[in-house]
Amino acid sequence: MGVEDSLRLWGATLLILPGVLCGQWAVWYPERSVCAVRGSSVVFNCSYDYPQSKVDTVLWCKDSCFTGKAMKDKFVYSSESGSVLPEYLNRTEYLGDKQKTCTLKIKDIRTSDQGEYRFRFETNDPGGKWSGVPGVTLSVPEFKVQRSPSGETTAVREGDSVTLTCDTVNCSPAQTQLTWFKNDQPLSHTQTAANTLHFNAVSSGHSGRYSCAPRDTAGSRSPPFPLDVQYAPKGTSVSISPSGAISEGSSVTLTCISSANPLVKNYTWFKINGTGPLHKGPNYTIINISSADSGRYYCEAQNEIGALNSTAVNLTVTARGSSVLLAAVLGSVLLLIAVSAGTLFALRRRTAAPPGQENKREAQTEAAVDHLYGNVTQPHTPERQQSQIAPAQETEVNYSTVNFKPKTPKNDLTFEEKEDPSVFYSTIVKT
Repeated sequence: MGVEDSLRLWGATLLILPGVLCGQWAVWYPERSVCAVRGSSVVFNCSYDYPQSKVDTVLWCKDSCFTGKAMKDKFVYSSESGSVLPEYLNRTEYLGDKQKTCTLKIKDIRTSDQGEYRFRFETNDPGGKWSGVPGVTLSVPEFKVQRSPSGETTAVREGDSVTLTCDTVNCSPAQTQLTWFKNDQPLSHTQTAANTLHFNAVSSGHSGRYSCAPRDTAGSRSPPFPLDVQYAPKGTSVSISPSGAISEGSSVTLTCISSANPLVKNYTWFKINGTGPLHKGPNYTIINISSADSGRYYCEAQNEIGALNSTAVNLTVTARGSSVLLAAVLGSVLLLIAVSAGTLFALRRRTAAPPGQENKREAQTEAAVDHLYGNVTQPHTPERQQSQIAPAQETEVNYSTVNFKPKTPKNDLTFEEKEDPSVFYSTIVKT
């Protein structure tokens, strides 16, 4: 028997024997084994009894409860100041008293806290110093995510039913409120007392790295578990470079694009109404193309799970030089349209007049005519001569010339007393 076993037996004897004799010395731990995750708190429930004496000191120790100079400051909790281990300062709280209750709480659990904890009390009786042996064993396990149904790999197929379980080995922590994480981001609506995350039909969007942790204790999060959802090719399509009509004698490349997990293993090219596969690979290049290559082309993408064909695309090959002729005709048409538009714009600008301009012009014309006729005078003839004119000569024709000036704005019409060279004056002579 080792020294440690002997000491344990001796401690148990100190507790049990007085209890047998007196029925009063005892320490009880309702739970002998307790587990807690990192960052959480744990409570060791405890009660004790003793003969009619006074309790002076209560202590909680880890792994051993020897006192004396060699074990000074080796306690988890002590009612006497200056005797607590530094790593437990401000992390332990005594919830008992110096009468019958000895419950202890440890906060912010660390992995190093694993071990056996014992309660010890000392009375005013010179021989009344007792420890509860064996004590309470604390384990600090790590959470782990597991998949059900299990498999040799982390890969599952799209559409399968998958359940992820957050659990520890041989331990059920008292704190069971869990939070799930995907790619280090908390998943909404996953704070639950259940430790499972279920997918009725898993899809490609569920792929990611999953972990779990008790609520408000992110420091104890489990290692990430990769969920790899595999699926057949999706969204298979074809692109043509260069696009549009292709001239004879040039080159063209067709590219097949598809999303798949695992990646596409085989690409195969076909031509509608063709004789069979044209090419293997994601790119299909036709060099020195001819009109016979015109038609509808498509590709097939395939991986270990399945295959998917793209929609057929049209490839149009034009005769040599036809594209140049088409460009020239198109350029001529555009030039003609531009010239016609310019001409029409110039004509409209020349003939268009601002609102009210026509009324101004009519008023200017009337003013010019009045001014012209105002300058026409009749020569003076004595009454004596008029009475001697023969009746045959009473009918006469007067001729005059009227010259209108070009239209000018009203503001520029000025009439001066001097003779205007643009006006022809005539003299009316009676014969």
